[in-house]
Amino acid sequence: MGSIEKRMSDSGADLAAEKAAVRRTPPLFTLSFKLSLFIVVLVLVTTLVLALISLRTMDQNIMDEVMKRAETLGKSAAELASYGILSHDLLGLDTIATKIKSSNPDVEYVAIVRNSMKVLAHSDIGQRETFFNPVSGGVLMRNSGDTIVRDIGSAPGEYFDIINPVIFKSKQIGTVVIRMNKSSLIEAKGRVRRQILGGLAAVLAVTILSIIAMSSLITRPIQELAKGVEQMKEGKQTVPLTVYSRDELGALTASFNEMTELISNQRAELGNYSRELEQAYIATVKVLSAAIDARDPYTHGHSTRVAVLSLKMGKAIGLSKRELEDLEIACLFHDVGKMRTPDHLLFKEGRFNRDEHHEIMRHTEDGAQILSRAAFLHKYIPAVKHHHEWYNGNGYPDGLSGEDIPLHAAIISVADAFDAMTSMRPYRVSRSQEEAIKEISRCSGSQFDPRLVDVFLRIVRRLKIHAEEEFMRS
Repeated sequence: MGSIEKRMSDSGADLAAEKAAVRRTPPLFTLSFKLSLFIVVLVLVTTLVLALISLRTMDQNIMDEVMKRAETLGKSAAELASYGILSHDLLGLDTIATKIKSSNPDVEYVAIVRNSMKVLAHSDIGQRETFFNPVSGGVLMRNSGDTIVRDIGSAPGEYFDIINPVIFKSKQIGTVVIRMNKSSLIEAKGRVRRQILGGLAAVLAVTILSIIAMSSLITRPIQELAKGVEQMKEGKQTVPLTVYSRDELGALTASFNEMTELISNQRAELGNYSRELEQAYIATVKVLSAAIDARDPYTHGHSTRVAVLSLKMGKAIGLSKRELEDLEIACLFHDVGKMRTPDHLLFKEGRFNRDEHHEIMRHTEDGAQILSRAAFLHKYIPAVKHHHEWYNGNGYPDGLSGEDIPLHAAIISVADAFDAMTSMRPYRVSRSQEEAIKEISRCSGSQFDPRLVDVFLRIVRRLKIHAEEEFMRS
């Protein structure tokens, strides 16, 4: 790739990289999402703990109620059975057992036995007059002294037995055994669990929706502020941010609007000052350039003409507006080093000897040294110092060649040579434009960048055609 195309490509790549670097990447998790997630997790954990505590409490309450019912049922049966045992009223005992069984669906059987374990009455008629075989083992659930409740069954927790002694005058005359199925207890627990879990699920759903809504209300002003900061950072003209609430965030948003308005006004004022300073700076440079050219009547207007031709070449190769502005200033400064060149050399008629030629060549380094005294002029030093370098490396002051020569310097080199050849000098007459064009074309690839020479030739041909058309119209 040639020097011009490579520099243009590098410039485009740098611009794309800069845009990519400043492009804001959306966050993976927004503040609203993080806040909502934290509160939802907190509510879930809290709800789970409360649910476990509630279920355990309800299970205990249900068990206590069942035990109280079982104890009451056993004591009532024992009190009713005492008279029947003493009076040998087997029919009355059967009636007690049957009624208890029929009025309590969860009762498996009711047995009234003597101390000898002989069954006096049983809700199952076939068990009467047999010997009761109590189930051994099981888990003691309650022992109040008068009532014993054991968890028994072929499957753990399937049944529990309520055992009440029948007492008469402090003597035990028999025992009432009531076996209850725990299905009612399990059903009651399941029903309560479903109610509790359903209620907690409803509360949790409402809570989550409320959290999301509240999170949005809290983070919306923050998102609005973040958007405003991003726009202000990018230098965009922003409209006032919406104030969503009258709390601290609302006050902060209102303060941000005031600050943004103040910054925008100051930025506009600074922009005006900057433009005025820039215009004054450019005017000063032009005055200085004119003063440099005025030292030598033969080169009066030389820097301005070089700037005009260089800008045409710069536009033709696609330089940006900012690059063209820098190129123009560099053209006006390119011979600033001649301020140190003695008058007897500037005005000498005839050719220079070797020492004088070296003295004249020093103007490029003198110009770079003059510009180095001001930091804001440093960017023009490469063009000023190297505008006499040759494409083949035979130029001065550093013998740069090819693409090592700064682009602005290479452009000025062509324009400077053309204007110098077509201007009157004390030691020679000026050449015609045709002769100057032929000389630049001849030096393409040796003194000048061939691609810039091609651009230059297209420009001067176009200017020549326009001049001929103007002449024909006149």
